[in-house]
Amino acid sequence: MGCALGAAGGAVVRAVLDLSNRPHFASDLPLDEEYVGGVGEWDDEAAGRAEAAAAAAGGEAAAGGEAAAPAPCDVCGGVLSCEMLHHAFDSLTIEVRATLHLELQSDRGGDGHTRDVALAAAEAYGAALSRAIRVDPRRRGAVASSKGTLSK
Repeated sequence: MGCALGAAGGAVVRAVLDLSNRPHFASDLPLDEEYVGGVGEWDDEAAGRAEAAAAAAGGEAAAGGEAAAPAPCDVCGGVLSCEMLHHAFDSLTIEVRATLHLELQSDRGGDGHTRDVALAAAEAYGAALSRAIRVDPRRRGAVASSKGTLSK
């Protein structure tokens, strides 16, 4: 088992992970925006980068004075829906055959708060997994189960 906190911006998330071959995922994370960070595929910062890149390349903006759409890597978070983020945590947990609970400890709320929640959850998940895979020297190689196995 492993338990850890992750923090980013105003969000703190606790992850409790059990590598016991009993897959289950539960979360109370408020992924209530369409995209992680609350921005769509085309935010002002990405538009500015796209215009600068087009100008540097000697190209012109698209008809109507708008810049061409940026590459997905130019819009970090804007191409990841909150629904898919939840799906990613769920799929990873099920495929690892683990049990994971992600619990929100604090959140600043407001527009774009899901970016902080997502980063805090990822940090907590990674730290909990790191703790869960460590060998406990007190067990001297014995399986951490009263039944003697984790796979039945």
